[in-house]
Amino acid sequence: MKSVPPTPGFFALLFDQGDHFHLFHIVLQSSARLAGFALCVVGSISWGWMKLDKRGWIALLGCNFALFFSLFLVHILGSPARGGHHSFGEEISKLFDEEVGEDDARKSGTAQADLSEEECKLLNYFASITVDLHTVEDKWAVWSMVGGGKPGVGQQEQLSFTAIRYHSSFLCYAVCSIVQRTPAFRRRGGEILEWCLEELLLNPKVFDYYRYYWPEQVDGGGVFECRENIMWTGHVLHVACLYEMLTGDDKYSLSGGLRVQESDGVVSVSSCPQLALHLAACMRINRCGGVPCEPGLVFFQCQNHPFCSFTLLEGLGYFEKGFFDEEKRRFQKFAVEGMRAVVDTGGLKIACVTTKQNGTRFDEVYERERTILDERVEAGGSFKEEENDSDEEDIESPSMVLASLPFAHLGSDAWDLNYFYFWTTSVAAVRKIYFDFVKGKVDQLRTAGSWEVEREKKDVSCCCEGAKEGDGKQDVWNSPPPAVCCFGLNIPKSAWSSAIFPVLVQANDNENTEVIEAWLRENLRQERAGMVWLEESCEWSIGNTANYAMAIAMRNGSNCRAFHRGEEQGNAEGAQVTAVRPSNLSVWRCRKRKGAGTKALEIGFSGDSGTFVIERVGGRGIKVVTKLEEDIEGGGRKKELALTWEARKGGGVVIKAESLRSGEREAEEKKERDWVREERGGFEQRRHSFVVHYR
Repeated sequence: MKSVPPTPGFFALLFDQGDHFHLFHIVLQSSARLAGFALCVVGSISWGWMKLDKRGWIALLGCNFALFFSLFLVHILGSPARGGHHSFGEEISKLFDEEVGEDDARKSGTAQADLSEEECKLLNYFASITVDLHTVEDKWAVWSMVGGGKPGVGQQEQLSFTAIRYHSSFLCYAVCSIVQRTPAFRRRGGEILEWCLEELLLNPKVFDYYRYYWPEQVDGGGVFECRENIMWTGHVLHVACLYEMLTGDDKYSLSGGLRVQESDGVVSVSSCPQLALHLAACMRINRCGGVPCEPGLVFFQCQNHPFCSFTLLEGLGYFEKGFFDEEKRRFQKFAVEGMRAVVDTGGLKIACVTTKQNGTRFDEVYERERTILDERVEAGGSFKEEENDSDEEDIESPSMVLASLPFAHLGSDAWDLNYFYFWTTSVAAVRKIYFDFVKGKVDQLRTAGSWEVEREKKDVSCCCEGAKEGDGKQDVWNSPPPAVCCFGLNIPKSAWSSAIFPVLVQANDNENTEVIEAWLRENLRQERAGMVWLEESCEWSIGNTANYAMAIAMRNGSNCRAFHRGEEQGNAEGAQVTAVRPSNLSVWRCRKRKGAGTKALEIGFSGDSGTFVIERVGGRGIKVVTKLEEDIEGGGRKKELALTWEARKGGGVVIKAESLRSGEREAEEKKERDWVREERGGFEQRRHSFVVHYR
């Protein structure tokens, strides 16, 4: 098997994915083009009207080298806004310009598909590292990743790809991708998102790094008012909006609903709609149409999350449909014309370098653009100021595009494209970017044997407290955090393999999907006590597992684009299961029974018994259960549940489902479960389903 071990720093960017010295080839080609010109200059000078001494020759060679290197930098780093080899081409530009119907959104399966055993076990894992943690010590033992940062002992942490804000946010996105298919029981998912917001994302331990990058902001309005740092505000907004879409609870959209107490005791507040308008104004004053993560650096990856949030807020009704289309199209236009990687390492550039925009120099232009957005709100929807065509040159701003990082990385492309599907104005264009510019890299790695289904050996050690032990059948993956913030790109194979998985599913690239899933399951997947996760060091494991879970959910029928647009909210209306006992009960089906005027709830769970609290959301309470029936699929199976109900004080009903199986059968199944646990590390439970008719 060909194994490409992860290498640190800059060289990982070029060679870690099997690239054959692309940078060297470009330098060589550029040198060849300039060689003739340089020789002519040298020849004419030495042959002609002056004679050079040693110093003169050194100066002449230095000038020629400077000329070559400057031309090389212009080719690679020069202003991406000028198009040419920085552009994805006119065909993709036209796809973004066209009015694309929603029939191009991925329909991967039935929206009402039941959750698989794998998805239920992944949810159990996510709950075990969030809402099921009961002490502060337990929390920080699990969430102990340092997140990369500046090199050196005692330097600032939480700056890079494995920062807590990313792990917690990815976990939330994965949870939503699963529980959206149990529309009448989303409370458990909402509890996990609420925990991640309150315990992690809004905790100063997670966001206090902003004082390192923007010390002027500490006394200038607090963390929510920063005009950069989208790597935190974007995720906070995205998770908070998803929480409301899942649960219907609007507490983070109320004035002051987003609240943090910073490390110095200062309280900063915002709300989902207000933070969205702030970020939209920050986009409008930036020449790229995005918001910088680190000072002046616009990463495509992090732009996804405010744009997803805009889509959610439109779906929730806080803004008219299309309210943020101008901001979306402006960034899309820049990306398609200027963010193609010009070094053959993948699809999209890592980042663009723009003017830092958090200083007083941008105060006036920010206030102007924020006023324009407020006027748009008052006008009741989106409008284009004086037929503005969203060209980046239309908005006067001190912002400039100074350079771009010309390289791509498969992990970066994965993050870019996965969430781009959720909010883009053209799914067809995103899909074409994948097939024309990224798929070749994936194919190259596959044919080189990077994902052959064979256990790869890793160091048997653990980098941090709280990581899990191996199952005795494979060694533990133990990858370190990235070095030198986001530029080290020493991203392990486990991370970029799991990250590209959901992109392949959304693109319907079935061949590569099957190969990567098989590799992940063989090398990383762990199962124990009814939980599934991907094994890695604590710096990578949670994020890897989240990407894996999202891909599994999409393949099984979850449509994250439709969910972000609020198109599946009708499935969540009416009766809802608001609580279950035990709290970790695996609920794999919970939905309204189809049919006009039908008042029935279909419920499926794993185990021997369960208790369900059912209430009506947004209407009169449920008073009477007219019928309880076990849903014996396919017939021929004997009745196995005793179903009872009782009215609940304050409204709603309580349903109890108890197993009718004999003690002999119970003993047989216990032996079977013990064998499964011993042989495969699994934990199998019998599935039951029933229907509640109510009025």
